[in-house]
Amino acid sequence: MDLQQLISELGVPVAMSVAMLWGCFYLIRYITGNLTELLINRFEELRNIIVTLISQQKELQIKNAEWASDTKALVKFIVDLQAAKDEREEKRILKKYKKDNGG
Repeated sequence: MDLQQLISELGVPVAMSVAMLWGCFYLIRYITGNLTELLINRFEELRNIIVTLISQQKELQIKNAEWASDTKALVKFIVDLQAAKDEREEKRILKKYKKDNGG
């Protein structure tokens, strides 16, 4: 059945309704098919990026905590060394620091 015969038998409004029905069906099939699959793939890519960023951020937090701890120990050592009254006390502080830090 060709388009001209369809219009002559059913009329223009019915033929346009059928054409719009087919267009809606095609659009819905596209949305639920290709577009949904594309969105799912994109979502997985973004999810993987977010997981990687969270992992890196946690590693940085751990390294930052270690660095802060080392910095506090170094500041304490320098303050103790400057507060030492004589050479004997300085040697004792150095010996204690080496023992505490495995050096």
